[in-house]
Amino acid sequence: MIDESEPFALAGVVVAEILQGIKRDVQLIERFLSQWQLLEPSGFTTYREAAAISRLAASQGISLKTVDTLIAAIAIENRATLFGMDKDFSRIARITSLRLYPFPAPAR
Repeated sequence: MIDESEPFALAGVVVAEILQGIKRDVQLIERFLSQWQLLEPSGFTTYREAAAISRLAASQGISLKTVDTLIAAIAIENRATLFGMDKDFSRIARITSLRLYPFPAPAR
């Protein structure tokens, strides 16, 4: 994605998830992450959208993590294509307008 010169941004909550899980090279990774634009919730409407995604999914028997619904709501709000490997995002994309970055097919 970066090699293809796609515009790239991170949701602030994703930065927190990355940084909480690292055990070494913390300052190096912090410097790397700090160079990207951050997408943040714009306010109440973002959280309302995250809750609506969760309710819609639950009505279809799908259980989602709150943080994933928030990330999806931020992406939808910013009309951003989400790059993520968490299966919750593919579930969300099936029931909302969330766009996912297409992964290349595995080489055989």
